[in-house]
Amino acid sequence: IKSKDNNNYLVVFSSVTDSVQCALEIQYKFKYVTPKHESFSRRLNIGMTISKELNEEDMILATRICEIVKEQLVISTKVKEAYESINEHATIDRELIRTLKPGEETFLTKIMNHLESNWMRSDFNWTSISKSLRFSYSQLYRRLNSLSGKSPNKFIKEFRLHKALVLLHDHVDSISEISTKTGFNSPNYFSKCFREKYGVSPSKYRLQHS
Repeated sequence: IKSKDNNNYLVVFSSVTDSVQCALEIQYKFKYVTPKHESFSRRLNIGMTISKELNEEDMILATRICEIVKEQLVISTKVKEAYESINEHATIDRELIRTLKPGEETFLTKIMNHLESNWMRSDFNWTSISKSLRFSYSQLYRRLNSLSGKSPNKFIKEFRLHKALVLLHDHVDSISEISTKTGFNSPNYFSKCFREKYGVSPSKYRLQHS
């Protein structure tokens, strides 16, 4: 285990076979895990990338795969190719594992880089993304929905809510300050969106993770 942050783990393997088999075992056993809190907090997302040396770019991609792609277990094309080249008679089961195509990885990187730079603006919306990435709304919708299962507007809102979770864990800012920092127009609207997404108010969530 390279690092741990809240309920997120960065794990490094020297063998691609071991990493894939470990991920599949975790995926299988997770079905029988009893949640500690409400069911919304019981989630599993695994994103896998590969490189000769651990670098920030691959760590960022793996994190984004975990946070964004709708499937539970997702690997890059390079991981798939490496696994199948070492294990001649084995193939990646598409029912259990999603393999991102190179074009999907590029799109994910572009849209997330743009989001990371602009998400705190309350006036930020899908129009800004479309102009920056030079996609029509239909193209943006199709690509984003394929990756995340969400519309552009919902994607932006839930991205902000995810950022709010991190800030709530830090126990530094008030809920009102967090609503402003995450680009919501008012604390009431932020609390409403948070409850709709996670089934609990921001204040209660903070108490559960104190």
